[in-house]
Parts: sequence; C-alpha cells; structure tokens
Amino acid sequence: MTRRIVLVLLTLCLLPVLALAGKGRPAPKAPGAAAVKAGPVLECPASVGLGEPFLLRVRSRQPLAGLELAWLGRTARLSGRMIPAGPDSPGCWEAVALLGTDVGNTALGRHELALRHGRKNRQVVLRAAVEVLPVTRPVERLELAPEFVSPPREAYPRIQAERALTQKFLLGTLSRAATERGWSLPLARPVPGEVSSGYGIGRILNGQPRAPHRGLDLEAATGQPVLAAADGVVLFSGELYYAGNAVYLDHGQGLATSYFHLSERRVATGMRVARGQELGLAGDTGRSTRSHLHFGVWTLGRQVDPEPLFLYDPLP
Repeated sequence: MTRRIVLVLLTLCLLPVLALAGKGRPAPKAPGAAAVKAGPVLECPASVGLGEPFLLRVRSRQPLAGLELAWLGRTARLSGRMIPAGPDSPGCWEAVALLGTDVGNTALGRHELALRHGRKNRQVVLRAAVEVLPVTRPVERLELAPEFVSPPREAYPRIQAERALTQKFLLGTLSRAATERGWSLPLARPVPGEVSSGYGIGRILNGQPRAPHRGLDLEAATGQPVLAAADGVVLFSGELYYAGNAVYLDHGQGLATSYFHLSERRVATGMRVARGQELGLAGDTGRSTRSHLHFGVWTLGRQVDPEPLFLYDPLP
C-alpha cells in the first residue's frame, strides 16, 4: 500500500502544472480535494526558458516539518501557512517559493528539484524534473566610459571586495529562507517606465563582448521616485563601483531584489520597508549611459528575469 501511494505522489510531481504564457506565468491552480487527501502534492512547471523565474508550490493536509528545498546545488528551508477552505479548494497547508535559472551560469537540459520533509530517520522526498530550454535574445552595443569596461588596476581590489560582499549577503538569504514570506505576486513595478534593455540580452561594450545583461533596465528620469517591489528588509544601501548608488532588499523565502544607478538613496541597511515605499530616486550613477533604473531579482541567490513577475496572476 505504501509503495502504491509513493508511486502516485511521484506521478503527480512529474505532471506539468504550468504552461508558458508569453513572458509571464499564471499562478498554479489549487489541486483537488482528493489529491491533497492522498498526501503532499508538489507543483512546478515541466520546462522553463533559460533565465525565467517559476513558482513552486507544495500543499498538504497537515504542516510539513523540516521542509527543505534543493535546486541547482543550493538548499533552503521553507515555511508555510494554513489556507482556509474555499469554493475551488479544500483547506490545506501550503508553502510556495520562487525559483529560476540564471542566464549567466545555468546549464541547459534537465535538472532535478527535490523537497524533503520529516525527521532525519523518516524523511520523505518529493521530486520533479524541470527542463531548461534555450531562449533567443538580441545583442546590444553600448559605448561607456573606458574605466567601466576595462577598469584601472587600482580599482580591482574595490571591485573584488564589492562582489564578495554582495555574494555574501545574497547567499545569506538562503539561511533566512524559512522566514515569513514578504512578497506577493505580481511584484509591484518600481518605476512606471517601459523596458529599455531586457534581461539576458548579449552585450558588446566599447566593441568588446561582455557577459549578458542580468537585470531589467526601466526608463526613469533623474529624480523620479523608485519604489519597493514587495515588503522586505534592506540588505544593503550604499555606493558600488558598477551599480552606483544601490539598494538591495530581502523579501523572505529566498527572494531578493536590487535597484541600481540611483541619484539618491532614502533607506538604510536594516530598515523594514513596505511594498510601494520609496527607496530612493532614479539617476545615472555607476556604469550607466543615461538616467534609468536597473532592477534585479534573485531567487535562492540566482539572478532571474524580473519581467515575468510583473505579469503573474495574483498570489497574496
């Protein structure tokens, strides 16, 4: 009987729940009462484009103790909450997480996602395979000040120290993943301007090929207010060599966002901020050709395309 239940659960995990819908994805629909009564149900897409974020959801009749997520070599603990019964679903316990792949360092092909729960001597593992597919993106050429393409030697220690610092606090969000989720979908747009440079596009800077663009550039005039995409805590507020005046936010459950090239910062490290709260003013500090906002999103420390997250169906 136990073996039969395990096989049923594995089958449910491997079924594709979401389909690509342009650049965004709808939030997964709730499973039926029979599925939840059978045991924990894991929902995730069967395939994603390289760099795209996606939503993972696990539902159960009872809270799952010690729930741990493993994806692309990184692990994080998740917390959940009870969902009251409604017209379309029974009451159940639910945990959600935003995951994704990084155009800069994720290999194409099949990757396994695993969720473990229970005590060490009686762990249950739910698994699913996610296929990472290629995405064709354009290439842009930019002319920048030479020191931002080939920095002088004396700038190297600063650049390396800043990279180590940002990696440290971004990877620190993994240890805080079990904190209460502060984000909801869709994310709030930090400025109303249109996209001027998309995520993942190739870049040739001053005639030299460089790494793909790993954020979203949004049109914004100097002095225009820049708003928080979700509730969170300020991980960092300061000046960086490439990013200029920058703010990073931790939104809980492994999600972080960043706001670059600000002309002015109006929050300090450690502050709690609310969705839509002013973080600073747009500008062109750091490596920038004109006033705009560079907006970034990290899921479990990997930088993903922010644009689909403005288009999701509501997830409170």
